[in-house]
Amino acid sequence: MDLHNIREDYRFDSLLEANLHKNPFDQFKNWFETYRHLGVKDANAMSIATVGEDGIPQNRIVLLKEVRQDGLVFYTNYASDKGQQLMQNPNISALFFWREQERQVRITGTVSKMDDSENENYFKTRPYLSQIGAAASDQSSPIKDRTALEAKFQAFQQQFPEGSAVPKPESWGGFQITPKSFEFWQGRSGRLHDRIIYTAQEGAWVTKRLQP
Repeated sequence: MDLHNIREDYRFDSLLEANLHKNPFDQFKNWFETYRHLGVKDANAMSIATVGEDGIPQNRIVLLKEVRQDGLVFYTNYASDKGQQLMQNPNISALFFWREQERQVRITGTVSKMDDSENENYFKTRPYLSQIGAAASDQSSPIKDRTALEAKFQAFQQQFPEGSAVPKPESWGGFQITPKSFEFWQGRSGRLHDRIIYTAQEGAWVTKRLQP
């Protein structure tokens, strides 16, 4: 399969220093809201990379659920592969790819577990079937087949019918990413893309332009 001739020219926008927000969280929120208003499905999807004990990086898609003044929040099962890896090695990289606007945002930082009360409060706001799914699945653990998985799901539905309180699994909760850097990438014509990186240095954010 030869893919050498798949090419695009990028002309949507530019990213110039004169138009940057001083704080990368403000820049991120500006770009995110602009993208979200397009109505693209899963606009809050981000790829996160973690590293296990074997030193091999692993990527997967999760959903960003909150942007705070000092961090970004997502939820998972702490007993899953990514949960275990992050508790052993809290370093993380997150990537947002917004194709329709020819933009990427790459974030590096560390994670910390969310407070139990915050996890509990958010779990209660989730749709009923999402609560059942989280309760029924031992995420990343092997299971015989699809039939066995659906049987577990149905058993939890019978035990906790819709309208009842579904208990949050002890292993389910959130991580907050505390960024050390943000890189904003804007596609430009002729592959002269704009790349601006914010780096945390002594309590302040410093920006510089990178060559494409």
